[in-house]
Amino acid sequence: MKLQKVSQSVSSFAGISFVHEEFNKCGLLQLTDEQPGKRNAWGYGHGKLFRTWFEIFFCGGEVAEDVHEHLRSTSESIPGNRAAAPDPLLRELKELATENTIVTSSSGKDYLFNINEKMNDLNIKSLLLTGQLEKGKKYDLDYDNQIVEHEKWDAGRTCKHTTGYFAGIGSTGNRIVYVENRDGNANVKTAQGGNARENIPPTAG
Repeated sequence: MKLQKVSQSVSSFAGISFVHEEFNKCGLLQLTDEQPGKRNAWGYGHGKLFRTWFEIFFCGGEVAEDVHEHLRSTSESIPGNRAAAPDPLLRELKELATENTIVTSSSGKDYLFNINEKMNDLNIKSLLLTGQLEKGKKYDLDYDNQIVEHEKWDAGRTCKHTTGYFAGIGSTGNRIVYVENRDGNANVKTAQGGNARENIPPTAG
């Protein structure tokens, strides 16, 4: 390894350049630009916006605004890179969102589920592309639910006497291969693993 002393100031987020480079090199930029569908908006495609989200999270950020509040100068020090503003990042989330569906339990109670098939499909293709899954190989699937506490307008009362969602996560080893969202008060046994989801009517949400 060759070390070089430079006079420029050091950035605590310099690792963003490695995230940027690896995202491009492994093919995720092209995959995420093509798979969700082309954006009609001028400027950034899905690939560059996904890459920006990766850079935010891997540098310890949590929200879209972090890209301008903390990461912009470091991100734009990468040759040829122009950091996306928070607005297109947030618009992309709305574009990729799906409507809720109503799922009726065996006891006749209705719950709201949100299953984004397009994003789940993209996740699997990303895992295959990066060699974390192998096509044709069998894997053991573990499904579990996790309470995500929050106070949004559609939050349901959870079994922990808080409000939030009751997300369902499918994983194999340490790799997440499936995600769905549920009402906070949804029964864990209802439509577990995708059962009884055919012909489910959509509802706004």
